[in-house]
Amino acid sequence: MKTQTLKIFSLCLLTALVVFACGGGEESTMETQSASQPMEKKTEQKAEMSPKEIGQQVGEIYGETLGKVVELLKDKPEPSEVLAKVEALKEETIAKMVELGRKREALDAAGRSTVDSQILMKANSLNRDPMYSSFNDIQMHYFQNRDFHKLVISFNIITQYANFDLLKKQEPEEARRLGIQ
Repeated sequence: MKTQTLKIFSLCLLTALVVFACGGGEESTMETQSASQPMEKKTEQKAEMSPKEIGQQVGEIYGETLGKVVELLKDKPEPSEVLAKVEALKEETIAKMVELGRKREALDAAGRSTVDSQILMKANSLNRDPMYSSFNDIQMHYFQNRDFHKLVISFNIITQYANFDLLKKQEPEEARRLGIQ
């Protein structure tokens, strides 16, 4: 599992380096919209998210979800007591990530790189958060229960559901289950 996490981190880091080296990044065009445009157009454009906003949203969901896992498991209950709640949290988070992944998928390469760099920045900031340390302690507590441990540790890489290329490569069965091809 450490090898897989290291591979994911390395891939994200490489993506960020490419983005920063190329100076890639898109700015939102919402600010340039004229006040004289019809209200319908403003509402329509307001609903669109910039690549930066998509990445930030994925990062926020990631951080919130890890916090929810910590909250559910902080007292280290028996897996059978919390399995349904943890599985439900994962499915709920997957649905959010896939929705944002569809928005990421609609972007050009520079936009996707911007999304990825925002996710990486959030993941890096979480490494210094005490909550993340708690998450690591919790997942290690469940190490002996391989199935439950695998479920808990999967939250650490749940952002892959917002990156369809990564998901298809690392979890092809999951990609197929979700209709991602």
